[in-house]
Amino acid sequence: MFKRGMAMLLGAFMLSACGASDIEVIQLDYIENQWNLESYTKEGEIFKIHEVREVLEACEGERVTELKGEITTYQTVIAGRAGVSSVDPYSMKIVTYLEGDERYVVCREDYTNQLMAEAIDEFPDFVNTSEGISVPRLPNLHQTSSSSKDKLMKTDELNIDEIDIIPFRDTLLEIEPALFGEIELELDGKATRHPLAQFGPTGIEMPLRQIAIGLDRKTSQPYILFALNERFVFQPLQFEELEDPASREQKAFDKLSVDTIVETGELKEGEAIPIYTFHYMRDGEPVTETMTVRFVEGTLLKEGEEPDSMYEEWMPSQEDGPRVVSHRKPFDGNELAYPDFIEISTEESEQFMEVLKEAEPVSRKGEPADYRYLTLMDGWKGQEFEISYKQRSKKIDIYLTDPLREQTFKLSSKGAEVFLDIFPEYEKS
Repeated sequence: MFKRGMAMLLGAFMLSACGASDIEVIQLDYIENQWNLESYTKEGEIFKIHEVREVLEACEGERVTELKGEITTYQTVIAGRAGVSSVDPYSMKIVTYLEGDERYVVCREDYTNQLMAEAIDEFPDFVNTSEGISVPRLPNLHQTSSSSKDKLMKTDELNIDEIDIIPFRDTLLEIEPALFGEIELELDGKATRHPLAQFGPTGIEMPLRQIAIGLDRKTSQPYILFALNERFVFQPLQFEELEDPASREQKAFDKLSVDTIVETGELKEGEAIPIYTFHYMRDGEPVTETMTVRFVEGTLLKEGEEPDSMYEEWMPSQEDGPRVVSHRKPFDGNELAYPDFIEISTEESEQFMEVLKEAEPVSRKGEPADYRYLTLMDGWKGQEFEISYKQRSKKIDIYLTDPLREQTFKLSSKGAEVFLDIFPEYEKS
């Protein structure tokens, strides 16, 4: 009886050991405390959303490239995750739930205006379908009131530093937003460097937008004036095909005057509509040129297509691949301050992830390290570990504990060497 009991106990131990060795060390998932999710009422009031997984998993199914039917938008959720440091990019996913012939979810990721969409069977429980916003597919141009034009002439937002812009009063027009797409500008057949306006599905009532033309009285440089809620921003009139790509091309328009010639109404897809005529002097000769607007409906990304950054000219591109960060304090989505964190390169992160895969589950820990926490991040997902160590005569044992599973793993001798090469700070702990 004793021998039989010992055999059963030994067998159970062997099965337990086999099962333990099959535990996967890396199990990336959504770390909820790193993400802040906010939504808005139809009137723009902010409230919190707690369903991190449902929002971040949106648009991961089979993509659709057309939103069919008359569209009603219900709700937009903005999911944001701060970078570990001030130089680390802010991760963002904007998810809108809407309905036409089918129910759809539309997503925009990080800094891009390219969207992806998926047809879904039902909305998540947090989506409020009692109130929706019907959004036209085409934008409209409207004339503005005299009071709006008077307000434009009195605004102090057009005088910043060395720039002193005089608006042309009667060029003020209103744009009624569309569902998805952008409005392009051309002067004498030359496209401007940036679109006039960009639209995307949203669950918030979007205000009318206003446009006008202004002139810097010091340089005679024309400016495009653009307003949301009658608060104006401006950008110089520059063109896509620069004569000198290295320059900012601050071209003067001598003695410029502008007439408004638009026939207000709906902007047809792809049709160039004249809105202004520019009159100015060039090389002593009078010149008249026509500015047109064109609405281009947006396209949804197909399977396998990746979005392009809308700020690639000035925002450094981020390397694809996992990131590993070691830090003294827990990372809960708030930016960490140097020297409380250690960042490593993408190549080093990939190297560490490989040795981490070979770590073995153990039932003990070591002494807590100075940089006690280790966070893995890959896309929207991540994983957190607590680091401890044990100093031996000729080596250091490295332990990583996954607090969610209450499971500790020990790096192999080779893995510990690689870890200490990447994070030499731990040899000083």
